[in-house]
Amino acid sequence: MEGQSREKDILDVLYERDRISVAELAKILFVSEMTVRRDLTSLEKKGVIRRYRGGAVLTTVSNEMPISRRFFVDENEKKDLGRQAAEFLADGQTVYLDSSSTCQYIIPYMNKFKNITIVTNSVNSLLYAAKLQIPCILLGGKYYDRDMCLVGTITEQYADQFNVDIAFFSPLGISDDGIISDVDIEQTSVRRMIMKHAKRKVFLFERNKLSKTYPYTLTRKDEVDDILFSN
Repeated sequence: MEGQSREKDILDVLYERDRISVAELAKILFVSEMTVRRDLTSLEKKGVIRRYRGGAVLTTVSNEMPISRRFFVDENEKKDLGRQAAEFLADGQTVYLDSSSTCQYIIPYMNKFKNITIVTNSVNSLLYAAKLQIPCILLGGKYYDRDMCLVGTITEQYADQFNVDIAFFSPLGISDDGIISDVDIEQTSVRRMIMKHAKRKVFLFERNKLSKTYPYTLTRKDEVDDILFSN
């Protein structure tokens, strides 16, 4: 089992149990305790878990999955979507990335281009872009801890001022009849505002988002420019 896949399995177990011992994880994953300790060290460096003597606990425990964990879910699909999305990038673009974990997978490709600027309401994307020295504009507003993003009226006012060349979105679902929707009304509102002024609108969907409908409609597939699906 590859390390990244095993880390995802560890997070799956921790999300169900909140905390678990190294010995228990080793039995569940059919690997040595030494291997588990290495994986836990890697996850702790990423800020997803906290280790204690003989075990580990999630850094954030809630009824909803925090973005720090969601980043690793369906990782290979998100990497594939990031590669596909990179085909739309060009020098000199102003690029919007929404607050999804999926859109963060586009960022590593962006420092290959000259004079490219990110606009986002995602604090995670800002921090990631800063590590790669990619210019980034963070929309202000009310901080939403679970998704580490900014939302609300102020964020929407900022979003209304930007004319972006291309905007990438990855909401929670797309239905069989083409309705693109999400469960979060505030993040949906920010996305709508960005869409008003985006020259090109690109949507990214992992397989687990297909044939899904949520309470708040963002748009329909015939109102966007491109839709990318993971392989």
